Amino acid sequence: MKILRMLKTLITAKGMLVLLLGREVTMPDGASLGVVIGIKKELSQDKIWMMVDKQGQEMMIPIEQIASVTNKVVLFGDSSLANSAMNGGQCVF
Repeated sequence: MKILRMLKTLITAKGMLVLLLGREVTMPDGASLGVVIGIKKELSQDKIWMMVDKQGQEMMIPIEQIASVTNKVVLFGDSSLANSAMNGGQCVF
């Protein structure tokens, strides 16, 4: 059963990479957090993060924070995430 879960995570991560790569990540108020440069996966814990870069500062944001994807990736309105990103912090959940 664990192998099936890991396979599902791999397939999901591949799909998320195709969907998100190169898109701008914003908060609901329009504040930009950067651009998606990759996907990181933790198979043993069934977790997937998007790697976001803003002017050389990289952060990892869990895909569970995504509210919508159109021409941009919009996150749920979590002010602690926005404050950390705006201050050049690294967001790892």
